Amino acid sequence: MGKNSIAKDTIILTAIQIFLQTLSLLLNIFITRNLGSSTVGIASLIYTFYGFAAVISTGNIFISTSRFVSEEISRETGNPQKIFLYAIFFCISLSISVSSIIFIFSNFLGSQVLKNPNTIYAIKIISFCLPLSALSSCIKGYFHAYRKILIPSASEALEFFIRSGIISFLAVFMVKSDKMSIFSAIAISILISEILGCLFLIISFLKSKVNENTSNKASISFLRFIRLTIPIILNSYIISILSSTNEALLPLTLKQFGNSTNLALSQYGIFEAIILPTIFFPSVVLCCLSCILVPEISRERVANNHLKVSSLIEKTLKQTFIFSIFIVIIMFTYGKDIGIMLSGDAFSGNAIVVLAPVIPFIYLEIILEGILRGLGKHSFSTLNYLVEYIIRISVLLICVPLIGFYGIIISYFASNIICNISRIVIITKTTNYIFDSVDLVLVPAFSAIITWQLGAIFKKIIPISILPTIIEIAIYSIVTGIIYIFINKVIASIKQNQSVVKDKKLLLSK
Repeated sequence: MGKNSIAKDTIILTAIQIFLQTLSLLLNIFITRNLGSSTVGIASLIYTFYGFAAVISTGNIFISTSRFVSEEISRETGNPQKIFLYAIFFCISLSISVSSIIFIFSNFLGSQVLKNPNTIYAIKIISFCLPLSALSSCIKGYFHAYRKILIPSASEALEFFIRSGIISFLAVFMVKSDKMSIFSAIAISILISEILGCLFLIISFLKSKVNENTSNKASISFLRFIRLTIPIILNSYIISILSSTNEALLPLTLKQFGNSTNLALSQYGIFEAIILPTIFFPSVVLCCLSCILVPEISRERVANNHLKVSSLIEKTLKQTFIFSIFIVIIMFTYGKDIGIMLSGDAFSGNAIVVLAPVIPFIYLEIILEGILRGLGKHSFSTLNYLVEYIIRISVLLICVPLIGFYGIIISYFASNIICNISRIVIITKTTNYIFDSVDLVLVPAFSAIITWQLGAIFKKIIPISILPTIIEIAIYSIVTGIIYIFINKVIASIKQNQSVVKDKKLLLSK
């Protein structure tokens, strides 16, 4: 796959995901304002449970399928279809087993684990979603391996519209009037969206025609596939368990700080529904790029194309730093306005501004994990995530009871900085890629500082503050974006010219 193809796929995925993320954020705002932020905090319990159950039941089969099918495609005598059948059989077996256990123990999970009897019915509904989710993930991974990204993207869009439409209707007409619990409304919306999304993918798969010799022997056996998939599963399990633990501790530690139960749930609801989606919203482009990198790096690694792998890593990391540091400028300048616009209070705006400096580390993690998965470093990724969440949870338990909500922010700083350094170290050792901190970090940071100052001058000269907030942010982002890109290009050009001059001097000296 060439550079243009990667860029094209990234643009397509990004456009679709930005659209869906925008609608998702609007949905969160709609539900928060209709049901209250504390209700959203409570409702996050069932979303957290579903996310955890989905990971346990699928074993992150999307990554396994996209990686191993793409590797098989790169082999002239391979049989990608057989690898796909391995993945199907594995994920269906695992998901049905987990689904059955969850259904049987739904009463215990609802009353003892989630501490809310109203979740029992929702958990039973969710158990039926899991095999559908596993099958959908497997088919999506297959299409990504074959570079047919529009089909899984269309499926995600379909699922979102169905799920958001149903939850919005039920929230207004059923939950608000106490005819249905928020947990049941969420579970029903998930089930219907999973059914229709899975049907769409199955039909698309049956209609797709891949002309390959299915009589070839696969490069790996089913048992070998399972052995290779186990590190990926463990990685997903550890991340899911620790992430769920971290989220469950948030309202508890906020209560230890002295907040009332309602205030703790309210802050937790705003954090989950407004603050985190705002911080992660621009990262959609990097999530899409990371998703595409897994099969691409896997394919080049199997083909022993080390120069191409290093080139992909270098270009991707440079784009990541440039993009993420620019987002810091926007969040520093308009974080408070964005928070007030979305939630109606200053709390979320202040949190967004304070979280802004950690954005490059959060975004960098997304890309580094995609690179590690493409390199087959799942065991390291699992261990690193274990360390990351141990740090995050430890800081959370110490800092939040002492200083409140902002202890959460310290936990993100500590865990992301330390563990991203270890990710970079293992990538450089594996690929012989040289991490140039000046080119990757200092140049974009220097460009950002100049851009920020010029942006402030622009705001003083042109009174864009009289415009509606969203238009003001858009104009400021466009103007400063052009300035920022120009400064980066100028510095890159100067560095390139200096390199050429240096090379010429070396030749003359010889």
